[in-house]
Order: sequence, then C-alpha cells, then structure tokens
Amino acid sequence: MLGHRIGASIVIVLSECFSPHVAPAQERYTQIGWRGAVDREDRVRVVAWTCDCRSTVYELCHAGGQAHTRRTSRKKAEPGIHETFRWTFNDADKLWAALLRGKAR
Repeated sequence: MLGHRIGASIVIVLSECFSPHVAPAQERYTQIGWRGAVDREDRVRVVAWTCDCRSTVYELCHAGGQAHTRRTSRKKAEPGIHETFRWTFNDADKLWAALLRGKAR
C-alpha cells in the first residue's frame, strides 16, 4: 500500500491484491501430500485464502472439527482441485504458514 499527501489530505493507493501470495518455494521445502478433492463434509468454512490473481489458489478450510488445505489450479496443463489430509486445527495452521512462507508445496 502506498500513500502520499495532497494538500491537507492523505491519499492511499491500494494495490489490486488484498490477499497474500504464496512465497516462492525455498530450496529445501516440505512436499505436501495432495490428493483429489473429497466431499466428506456437508459444509466447509474457508477461513483463509491466497490471492486469486495467480493461476493456483490455496484455501485453509475448516469442517467437522478438522482442517485441511485446498489447492485449486487453473493451469491448462494441470487444472483441478486437490486437498491435503484432514488435520487438527493446530497442525493445519502450521502447514498453512509453511505454505505461505514457501517452506511447503
């Protein structure tokens, strides 16, 4: 976000992206076990997500007392939706943080 002063007012210019981007993969990153999407729950609450300006979007989901990460790829070469296994909220939060920092893929 950038800001500058015009007269007595401050004008704030927002970037087009409001959600975080996944950092580039680190040299040594953890390989996430992705599998096809599973319709196990009636309702899933998406509690965090990455910016949809990229061809791959990630979502941290809560459902049925557990959490998982969903990956949606809009790439022509590999389109589709994949998910991680279900985890405790704490473990899913750790994986989500590692994904955002480029320490997991």
